[in-house]
Amino acid sequence: MRLKIFSIFALLLAAASCEKAEPDTLFCNLTLSASLPDGAAIVRMEVDKSLESTYMRNVNNRMEYDFPVFVNNRGALRVQKGVYLISFDAKATLQDGSIVRVRSSEHSNAERAVTLLGEREEITLNLTLLNQATKK
Repeated sequence: MRLKIFSIFALLLAAASCEKAEPDTLFCNLTLSASLPDGAAIVRMEVDKSLESTYMRNVNNRMEYDFPVFVNNRGALRVQKGVYLISFDAKATLQDGSIVRVRSSEHSNAERAVTLLGEREEITLNLTLLNQATKK
């Protein structure tokens, strides 16, 4: 009888001493920053979703995410943590009102993929200019 009471007491003590561990979140709040070679400021940039070469793909589970609209060189989205391939073409409006086509292909292959494991991450996307600026 004494053994049973001791066992129950030990189990209650063990259960009471367990702390609830805060679960790791599965998601990352990601900020994408766009950077042109000449340092020009992008007022607005929209990614061309119609191209096959446009993707933000989680390598681990093959899930793809839509790109946000970039405002003042930045765009934000929430993605599942993992390793990502990023590639796109976009139309960017600069501060002077001119419009340029740009490309991001820096992280488009497995060797240069981006690892997103934190709750908050920021990536700078170095853009390539595809054409000269045209006025609206």
